[in-house]
Amino acid sequence: MTKLSEIIPHIVLGGAGWSSQISNDPDSLPVLDTIIGALDLGIRAFDTSPYYHPSEILLGKAFSHPKLLAKYKRSDFILMTKCGRIAAEEFDYSRQWVQTSVARSLERFQTDYLDVVFCHDVEYVTEEEVFEAVGTLLELKEKGKIRYVGISGYPLPLLAQLAGKIRDKFGRPVDCIQSYCHFTILNTTLYTKHLPALINAGVDCVFNASPLSMGLLRSGGVPVGSLGDWHPAPKPLRQAVKEASDWIESQDDNLASVALRYAIGKGAQLDTLNHGITIIGGGSIEEIKANIDTARQVLKSAASSSSSLDSSSHAHNDARDLQVVDNEAVARNEDKFNGVRNILKDWLDFSWESPGKDWPEVRAAKTKQNTGN
Repeated sequence: MTKLSEIIPHIVLGGAGWSSQISNDPDSLPVLDTIIGALDLGIRAFDTSPYYHPSEILLGKAFSHPKLLAKYKRSDFILMTKCGRIAAEEFDYSRQWVQTSVARSLERFQTDYLDVVFCHDVEYVTEEEVFEAVGTLLELKEKGKIRYVGISGYPLPLLAQLAGKIRDKFGRPVDCIQSYCHFTILNTTLYTKHLPALINAGVDCVFNASPLSMGLLRSGGVPVGSLGDWHPAPKPLRQAVKEASDWIESQDDNLASVALRYAIGKGAQLDTLNHGITIIGGGSIEEIKANIDTARQVLKSAASSSSSLDSSSHAHNDARDLQVVDNEAVARNEDKFNGVRNILKDWLDFSWESPGKDWPEVRAAKTKQNTGN
């Protein structure tokens, strides 16, 4: 079977922007037109989760809409979703629920297959639960319901450890992992510390989600949707980010753009693009276009870097062409990168706890409540 790394683009659009965590009224957003616009701009892979409610429902309606399908075939785009996380304090990694969750996702997207399904936030459940969920996904892969199996979460050492154990238990590795907030201008540990262990565990693709650290690395503070301020960044870190943002604005730039250029450009330098894929945000076509334009500042077309006389014939003239790091462009950004990191120096490579120390007690109480025991 074709490896995921051979077909996945280097930029993926995340679906959290259409969730209640980010938006006060996601149902009012023009999702269909935004997704068609993203496809027109060359975005070909999309990531969401049932937990990002109602993102999967809204995206499902968009991708199954006749207006979109009149222009794009199902095979033109890659759909990635997750299973196992139901709510902030509710998880179900059982075989029955994983089957139910995947079947529901298939129905929402009105498709016969999902390209990638991740077990969502594996650090919140036991190792045995992860094995049960992954085993179920592998069964669904054999049946053609999904093409690739992955795990996602926050603590990178745990992701690498689980990836290795999954390979040993099932005789094959997971195809991919998704980590978030761990390759940013604030925290670089995905590539500087943990990538070798993931590759050693047989992981084919590494998805770097939240290059803006869930909206922390921007002016104006963290995003606050209908669920309130849920971001785990402590107040001193938020203040340091504000100082960095003010400094960048004095340089006639903005922190979100600089942080995204860092994540994509420096990530491409530290890692081969065969492993690293960046999941960008964007709840509107204007935001998506701005993020692609930002990526274009540090990546360039593979065709433009080739000496082949007919290489231009392979160019799409859209986001699909952005496959090669532009080292000269990255170098031009070094002063801004270093300036921001110097302001954030006391917080570099900071990671919050996930889950918190009280999680076992919280989960036990939740389980007791649900079972009535």
